Amino acid sequence: MVRIKNPFGKMFSLAIILLVGAVVALAGGKDGKIAGVISGAHCGVNGMACPATHDLHRAELPGVFTNDKKFYFVTNVPQEFLAQWSPGTAISVEGTAYEPARAIDAQKISVKQNGKWREAFAEGSIIDPMGHKEKLSSAVEVNGTWYCTECAHMMQHTGAMKK
Repeated sequence: MVRIKNPFGKMFSLAIILLVGAVVALAGGKDGKIAGVISGAHCGVNGMACPATHDLHRAELPGVFTNDKKFYFVTNVPQEFLAQWSPGTAISVEGTAYEPARAIDAQKISVKQNGKWREAFAEGSIIDPMGHKEKLSSAVEVNGTWYCTECAHMMQHTGAMKK
């Protein structure tokens, strides 16, 4: 199934990221690491992690829900990037943490899949499931997963994209 992209959804996500980023920039931060599970903001700010069946592709802003029941926004990646993993997926984010705002500007994001940690984002670039690194600005989302441009192109031409 090919997902139709909603241009207003991306604009909304960008507006939220810019707003959170502006608040965070004024707060001052320090290097840190936030670990927990991927969850939606609505669940997280209400003190719980979203269930695995929760759809983060809708208007929900995903982030990190920690073991001590805090929710952190990841300020410099699009909503759809974190939404490619199911809620409850273990995640670790290293970067500049803004504790009063519970936000983090990610330098590195790792997720745990099939029992192994995999780096998925580093210094402004995604690392796709094939291990290829691509600047976030030129990475391509195919059926909810982010890829380098070459892998996305290959998938489109080999019929690997669901129609």
